[in-house]
Amino acid sequence: AKNVEMALEVCGQFEKKVWTSINAGETASVTVKNGIVGVTEVSFSVPQVVYGVWVQVGKKDAFPKSVPKFSGKEYRKLEITKGPALKDDLLKDAKVNFKVEKKWLVDNQLPKENVALYRHQDEAWKQLPTRFAQEDDTYVHYSADTPGFSYFLIGEKVGEAAPVAGEAPAGEAPVVEAPAEEAPAEQPVMEKKGLSLSWVLALVAVVVVVAAVIAYLRKRR
Repeated sequence: AKNVEMALEVCGQFEKKVWTSINAGETASVTVKNGIVGVTEVSFSVPQVVYGVWVQVGKKDAFPKSVPKFSGKEYRKLEITKGPALKDDLLKDAKVNFKVEKKWLVDNQLPKENVALYRHQDEAWKQLPTRFAQEDDTYVHYSADTPGFSYFLIGEKVGEAAPVAGEAPAGEAPVVEAPAEEAPAEQPVMEKKGLSLSWVLALVAVVVVVAAVIAYLRKRR
């Protein structure tokens, strides 16, 4: 069955979308027109046909007291909720596209790379994989992957970056090259051994020749 949009509601600082059905493998999305929310689009897919699905995206002025305070600089507080028909195990490939005002970045002395989307999970803020998408005169746009919906926060990227893949081989290069450098050192030793053997053979030959001459002279007498 074709995906049919039943309702699209914009009310204040949130936007809600309802589907009669979503086909298996089909990507469903909520486009948020209200720029004050910060999120521009939420998309996801499902592994099987689901009916009567709704998703709501909204800006929050404050979180409940049970939600811990974020340690970095905050840009937006958000909440993404869904109806009971869209069970957690049916939510696949969920992405959140959002934007941040360039003025906010300048005022907070943050480069555009230092922005991330966080999700409230297990009583803590979990940083989500966030990618830079594009920028215009006013906003910098990003995209982030999320395993589920709950409270979200757009803010400063905190914590140390993961080690860059590929640096380890460069550090191991001297160790790999060490055995190759030892080979030339062994060659003179081999040459010396060969030279000593040649001298021994030459001396033996001289002794044999001298002995032969002496024996010949004795016979003539």
